[in-house]
Amino acid sequence: MTLLQFERGRCPARKSGDAGLKKHWMLLMLAIVTFGLVTYVVPFPETLSHEARATLGVAAFAIIVWMTQAVSQGLSGLIIVFLLAISGATDLNGALVGYSNSSLWLIVIGFIMAGAMEKSQLSKRIALALVRVAGGSPIKIYWAVAAVLAVLTFLVPSITARTLLMIPIILGIGKAFEAEQGNSNIVKALLFIVAMSGTMMSIGVLTGHVGNPITAGLIEGATGEAVSWSEWFKIGGLPAFSLAAISVFIIQKMWKPEVGTLESAGTYVHRELAAMGPITRDEKYTAVVFVATLLLWATDSFHGFAVGVIGLLSIIFLMLPDIGVMTWKEAQPKVPWDVFVLYGAGLSMGTALTTSGAAEWLASTLFSPLNNLSIPIQLIIMIWAITLLQVFFTGGGPKTTALTPIVIAHAVTIGADPRAFALVLGMNMHHQYLLPVSNMPNAVAMGTGEITSRELNKTGAVMSVLGAAFMSLMVVTYWTWIGLV
Repeated sequence: MTLLQFERGRCPARKSGDAGLKKHWMLLMLAIVTFGLVTYVVPFPETLSHEARATLGVAAFAIIVWMTQAVSQGLSGLIIVFLLAISGATDLNGALVGYSNSSLWLIVIGFIMAGAMEKSQLSKRIALALVRVAGGSPIKIYWAVAAVLAVLTFLVPSITARTLLMIPIILGIGKAFEAEQGNSNIVKALLFIVAMSGTMMSIGVLTGHVGNPITAGLIEGATGEAVSWSEWFKIGGLPAFSLAAISVFIIQKMWKPEVGTLESAGTYVHRELAAMGPITRDEKYTAVVFVATLLLWATDSFHGFAVGVIGLLSIIFLMLPDIGVMTWKEAQPKVPWDVFVLYGAGLSMGTALTTSGAAEWLASTLFSPLNNLSIPIQLIIMIWAITLLQVFFTGGGPKTTALTPIVIAHAVTIGADPRAFALVLGMNMHHQYLLPVSNMPNAVAMGTGEITSRELNKTGAVMSVLGAAFMSLMVVTYWTWIGLV
């Protein structure tokens, strides 16, 4: 290749890269200018303190960079901490207070536990064994994959990790019956079950999604009361897994199998299990640690040990020299430290929104038309509103961080229980099914080349309506019966 040919080949990519870089800088500048305008220029009521104005400015900046992805997640977290401290929204200790929240550390604990499951191959063995139970029936395979996800929701505290774990198995099943890429309803249905039904299951388990500890942390920061693992499961478990089961049934109807039996799928699973060989010592050890952890989490209201303390003990046992299944050097790359930095900053911002009075002012401004309505009707309206807002947020985590402080402040303003409002709406923040960028599992599923954007939009729209409608029903039935609403 000549120099001229090299330059000709390189220039379009370089121009494209330059255009992308320019776009990111423009979006970042838009966020910074908006921060300045909200903090120093926009006319707010005189009763609103400078701390509140500055916090609102930081929140406006955060929402813009989260919606546009102007900068990476980790960098956005660092900038938020900096802006909180430099603008006078709070002091440096206040800007860093989110990192002392016990719920944030569940993210670290969860990903290390997921890493141990992956390294020992216990999670793969569980997935393959449960799919094997389905035999050659496509419908049974749908439900077997759903059962796998239900089990893994308790064992692998990350919907993204669970999706990445299941994708090779699903694609392998597709190859086993020689499915043509992009034209198999069976593969499409399995991908939608993993991405969407799996996300619904995450609602019910405190450690099942990174957004759940954020909700618990914001509740603890606002009320001083922690949310236990068992309390979260009591409130969210039945609705979440019931909703997921209904979604599997609907996906099964939307994407009917193109063939009646998949004999070779069973062959594929049998071959993979045979290649793994007998269950190993590391798998047994990991299973014991995980079962013990789940039992302690489920009984935390009896023994009184915090969820984080139990989680720390779990990962200590998983990393003990000569006994554990992984070292710290192997564990720390499994933790998405950019997410840790981002959500720590988000918790600091949420605390500042609450303590400065900014969240109370926002709640009274945005939700005042709802004040005279009954609590159940308010919750239902807000469930549908946050479901519609999925088009503006890339994931349930950022949406939780941005909106939960406002929800809590609204509950306090009207004299309602802020825990009830935050729990119900926090669990509904995960309705992110519509767009490829709405949820990481959506993006992973799209990346397989098996589904199109239009197919994702169609299925995601149905799942969004289903999720909001079902959870609205829970407000006037289950959540009322257990005394939450």
